Amino acid sequence: MDRLRANIPEARMQRYDAACRFDPDVDGIELYRWASAVALAVFDDLAHVEVAMRSAMARELASSYGLVWYRDRTILDQQATHLVEEAMSRTRLGSLPDDPQVVHGKLVASLTFGFWVKLLGRGQYAEVDGERQRRIYDTVIWKAAVRRAFPQVNDLDRQRVEGVARRVQALRNRIAHHEHIVWGVPIAGGSTADGEPLRLPLMTAHASIIELAGFLNKDLESWLREHSQISDRIEQCPIYAGELMLTDEET
Repeated sequence: MDRLRANIPEARMQRYDAACRFDPDVDGIELYRWASAVALAVFDDLAHVEVAMRSAMARELASSYGLVWYRDRTILDQQATHLVEEAMSRTRLGSLPDDPQVVHGKLVASLTFGFWVKLLGRGQYAEVDGERQRRIYDTVIWKAAVRRAFPQVNDLDRQRVEGVARRVQALRNRIAHHEHIVWGVPIAGGSTADGEPLRLPLMTAHASIIELAGFLNKDLESWLREHSQISDRIEQCPIYAGELMLTDEET
C-alpha cells in the first residue's frame, strides 16, 4: 500500500484520506483502490454499449449512404469531417488494402465515442467550395439512417437519445482520464433547479449506460442488468457510503 501511495500525488489522495477520517481502520489508499475497481466495473459495462452503439449507427449510415458515408460532405458538418480525417490519419487507413469493408470497419473502431454522440446532435456547418452550409442532422443523420439503430425509441426522440448519450460520454471521459467518479459525475452545460452545476450521483450516471443499451437492444439491456458488477463493487465500499455521492438517497 505504501508503495502505491508514494506514487500518487498528495493532492489527489487528500479527498480519499478526508473521507476516511471517521474510520481509523480504513486507510485512504484502500478507498482509492476500491474507487478504481468501481471505475473498472463501470467502464466494462460502458465498453459493451459503446461498441454496440457505434456498430449500429455505422451500419445504418452505410445502408443509407454507402460504405464511404464518412466522406460525404453533404451529410457531415465541419467538426465531424475533421474528426474523421483525424482518425484516418492517426490509424493510417491509407495503408490498408483497397477494400471498402476493411477500411470502414477500421475507421468505425477508430472514431471516438464523442464522434458518435455528436452525430446524435443537431448538426452545425460545413464549408464546401468556400460556401458555408448548414447540416441538419435531424434530417440527414437521424431520420435518414441512425434512427433505425435505436429501434426502441420513437421517430421524434433524437434529443432524448442524445441527452442520455451525453451523460454516458461525461462518465466515460472521467474514467478515461482517471478522474474521481465516486463523488459524482459533472455534466457539462447541465444545471440544477437552483442554477447550480449539475453533478449526477454515480449510480444515476451508470443508469444512463443501461438506458442507452435499452434504446439499442432490449436483450443487451437485460444482459447488462444481469451481468454488471457495479452493484457488487458498491457494496464493497470500505467506508460509510454517505461520505461519497453514489446514489440519489445519499446526496
